[in-house]
Amino acid sequence: MRKVDAKQRAILEFSQRLLKEPASKMFLQRLLNNKELVDRMVFVLDRKMLTNTLLVSELGSSRIGFQLELGARRQEEVSLVNGRLVRHVKRTRRLCLNDPMEAWEALQNFEGRLYTQFSFAGEIPDWYLAIVQPNPALAAEGGETVEEEEDTADTFREQLDIALWVILLKQEIDLALAERNSERFHEIVKLYNRLRERCLWEFE
Repeated sequence: MRKVDAKQRAILEFSQRLLKEPASKMFLQRLLNNKELVDRMVFVLDRKMLTNTLLVSELGSSRIGFQLELGARRQEEVSLVNGRLVRHVKRTRRLCLNDPMEAWEALQNFEGRLYTQFSFAGEIPDWYLAIVQPNPALAAEGGETVEEEEDTADTFREQLDIALWVILLKQEIDLALAERNSERFHEIVKLYNRLRERCLWEFE
């Protein structure tokens, strides 16, 4: 059986259940007839941290009944708290719809990959487990994403380099002052101030 057929079967099976948002049934029926879109769907157990996601829930599920998110993005900021680098993640999204029919209209011009999660009221059936794929945004269960770990390491190395340059330039500034070399002093101070603005550590 081709993979797309397994996806269509899963959509059909789920559409026959009682759904938390009644209009989701019509949405899924339309989806069944759009082979091109079904082919671009990737079913997951958890849509966390993914871009372009669809959630449809069975009646009795703890999750929201229906949600389509398109254009979701993560923005990361790093700050220094008690001597440690702390990363803050903010999520922004271009479109978030909870009405299945509005969502269907929005998908008519959508050409990307759609990460889809069916949320069940009870145990997840085998026919759904057979088509789900690992969430590419997550590493091992409970751990950081690989991307997050690499970003943290890169940020730390960059900040360490900047801090070392700030220390070295401060010594050069002191030397220029001692030698009364105003030209050298002004040249170094400009670079020193730029680097201090980029550095997360505070210097006296």
